[in-house]
Amino acid sequence: MYLNYFALPLIVLVVILSTLLFHVRKHKEATGTTCFSLMVLATIIYSVFYALEISANSFDTALFFYKLEYLGIPFVPAFLLAFSIKYTGKKHWLSAPIIVSTFSIPLITMILVFTTDQHALYNKNLMMSTNTIFPALTFEPGIWYAVQQFYNVLCIMFSILLMLKMWLEIIPALRKQVTVVMVGVMIPFMVLLLYIAGIFPHGLDPIPYSLAVCGLIIYVGLTRYKLLDIAPMARSELFDKIPDGVIVLDQMQRIVDCNGSASEFLGVSSNNAGKYIADFMECWPELEFTRKSASEKSSIEVMRDNNGKEIWLKIDFLPMLSEENVIAGQMIILRDITENKKAEEILLQTNRELEEATTRAQFLTSQAETANRAKSEFLANMSHEIRTPLNGIIGFSDILMQTDLSDTQKHYMQTVYTSANSLLDIINDVLDFSKIEAGKLELNPERTEIAELLGLITDIVKYRVQEKGLDLKLTVPEDLPHHVIVDHLRLRQILVNLLINAIKFTEYGEIELKVETKPVIDNENEKEFIFSVRDTGIGIGEENRERIFDSFSQADGSITRKYGGTGLGLTISNSLLEIMGSKLELESILGKGSTFYFKVKLAVEHAEKKTDMNESSQNIDRSCDRDKKYTILVVEDNDTNMELACIIISGFLPEADILKAENGTEAVRLFLNRKKKGQKEIDLIFMDIQMPDMNGHDASVMIRDIEKEIDGHVPIVALTASAFNRERELCFQSGMDDYITKPVVSDVIQSILNKWLYSENTGNTVEINNITDSMNDSASENETQNIHFDKVRLMSNIAGDDETYKKLSTMALRSVTSNLEEMIHKYTSQDFHGVKETAHRMKGVSLNMGFNILATMAKELEDSVENSVESIPEMLDIIENEIELIDFEIKKHIKVSECDTMI
Repeated sequence: MYLNYFALPLIVLVVILSTLLFHVRKHKEATGTTCFSLMVLATIIYSVFYALEISANSFDTALFFYKLEYLGIPFVPAFLLAFSIKYTGKKHWLSAPIIVSTFSIPLITMILVFTTDQHALYNKNLMMSTNTIFPALTFEPGIWYAVQQFYNVLCIMFSILLMLKMWLEIIPALRKQVTVVMVGVMIPFMVLLLYIAGIFPHGLDPIPYSLAVCGLIIYVGLTRYKLLDIAPMARSELFDKIPDGVIVLDQMQRIVDCNGSASEFLGVSSNNAGKYIADFMECWPELEFTRKSASEKSSIEVMRDNNGKEIWLKIDFLPMLSEENVIAGQMIILRDITENKKAEEILLQTNRELEEATTRAQFLTSQAETANRAKSEFLANMSHEIRTPLNGIIGFSDILMQTDLSDTQKHYMQTVYTSANSLLDIINDVLDFSKIEAGKLELNPERTEIAELLGLITDIVKYRVQEKGLDLKLTVPEDLPHHVIVDHLRLRQILVNLLINAIKFTEYGEIELKVETKPVIDNENEKEFIFSVRDTGIGIGEENRERIFDSFSQADGSITRKYGGTGLGLTISNSLLEIMGSKLELESILGKGSTFYFKVKLAVEHAEKKTDMNESSQNIDRSCDRDKKYTILVVEDNDTNMELACIIISGFLPEADILKAENGTEAVRLFLNRKKKGQKEIDLIFMDIQMPDMNGHDASVMIRDIEKEIDGHVPIVALTASAFNRERELCFQSGMDDYITKPVVSDVIQSILNKWLYSENTGNTVEINNITDSMNDSASENETQNIHFDKVRLMSNIAGDDETYKKLSTMALRSVTSNLEEMIHKYTSQDFHGVKETAHRMKGVSLNMGFNILATMAKELEDSVENSVESIPEMLDIIENEIELIDFEIKKHIKVSECDTMI
């Protein structure tokens, strides 16, 4: 063996063909891929062994490789023909006899070559010749050699003809693919003809080179034009198999061509070519007019009888233009749209039914909305028309009972006061039920001292129990948690409802409120609470136990007549418990009494070390340095709140320098200026949250940013009317150190001063926290007390100073009156957010001044902006009446105070 330079191109081409083979096999699902792959494989075999043959330097070696070449040579044309047949959509031609006859000649050739030593049919006189361009194996062709060459030419020519026919029939967009294949096939064909003619140098076989180039060209087409991704269909197969009928006419309206589907509709076939279409249109008069306008595109839908079956046809008339854009004929396309028509009819019928159903639904929805609006308007009007005068009755009755009245007059006024409150309870029940029914009632869980709440509940009902001569028991476990997370207002409402019901239906004996706790598995931060109310009353029969939980229902009509009530108490309680994830349950024996109970899981805070209030106060007093000159900044946008806070602070720290800022921007500016001027540092900041221009959160963030540059830290205590946990979290996130809720009471302020100004007293830190929390809890309860003006608390905050009392009262009245006018103006201009902000400011002033009922009203108004804006006018009227009552009480107290001074 030696290196023959003519073998090098073959080696390169073999590598390329191998890559091509690998690429083609990835598209084995495409048409003709298998045949094409086998053709490439045969070419590779041919090329490899021919390269080895021309590199051999002995006759035996060359003859050996020569024979191996024929494992591929005779099969290349056969696989090329099979590929062309499949690629052009004629695969039905490849029947078993055709395949056998096609591959029989290559198979015979291969056998004859491998047995060439015994005969001379294929070649003779095989020898190594040196008269060629390189030592090469030469021979004289035998008779079968001519047969094989003729077979090769025939296969290639037939493949080219198939490609050419396909090229003429397919759409122009696919012709590039076929052109590439045709060029690839033409190259080995031309080379074969030249080789047979003896044009190429003696001893050199150009066929493997040409076949390799052929494969390379097809490979380029494969990667660039994606030959095997889209297999073009022959025009005849596509034309005949489409379900639509197609008729092609010339300018004279004569039939040029048609497919099989057209014969089903019109009875026209390709045998009628040259006949006028009018001869077949006698039964289609609706086509005549449209057909005449051959220059325009048009379409019609007709229904015909087809062998006793009604069918719908869509007929399209399309003009056919020549290359010169001249009308060359017309194409008629007939499409069966019977199923579409049926589906369309069903769809139309369904649409009609849907429209009718939608109309009915809209009507019913409109009726329901109208009824719901009517109910809401009725409840709102009822609330407005009854609660407004009722509020006046309750308020002035309360005031009159505090004046000098005879025993008879006091009895009458007490009756009026009690009756008015009973009526108010009924109204509140109806409104609560309406909120629950509308899904607008939401819970507000917060940290609650459970023992204190239970004590408050028993205090509320104690008077009624004593009136009826009953005993009231409160039973709690020894390990009752100190604090729980619950909506204490709603829990209190449920338990008070159950207790009042028990008192109402019990003539003698006792009422027991009992609390039990159970651990929750896998959650030590929760406990299951079992609240129960037991009485020794009339009991409830088996047949009435389900009925009593229905709205406006009691056990029977005689109970309503005897005991009164709306029948909503249990319904409201049960609905509230459903929101909490619980339900009300009943055990009862007729004539012996009933027990209502429910179970609810609550998050708990485990018991802490309790602090004696007086002892703690003494500890605080001992740590106070009243003569030290502290600098304290109070940031508050309301004049009344500002004045009250300053008075309380001055009472504890008479020498303190109290700075004032009306909003966050002013506070930050004051803090920064003092730092720049080197003035005494601020020792403590009381920061209101909701303020104009800049709120307390943003101001705290900016102060903390300033401190980063100077390496300092001033305690900031939040002052807010919001008791929500999320507000507390926001305060701490913005850099505040502590948090107190309004009303601002002196004990809480004292605790804060002790905690943050007297840091050397570290032993009391935990106790002070407890005191602060306790005060805030107490303050929250004071909000709900039915007191128009808590003068006692205000006087305790200002050390009983009458002049300060007059000043603060006047400022507060002016402030809440201004707030009311502002809210009316903002509501008129549809500025609901402004109403909410102003209501929040009113709530803060009211809490600090002890206007407890007004504070509750302001909170309800603040909440109603989120839930029900239509109730705002009614609430503004109620607030206006409440302000008048407060004004009356304040003036009365001032007048009494002036009289005492004169005496």
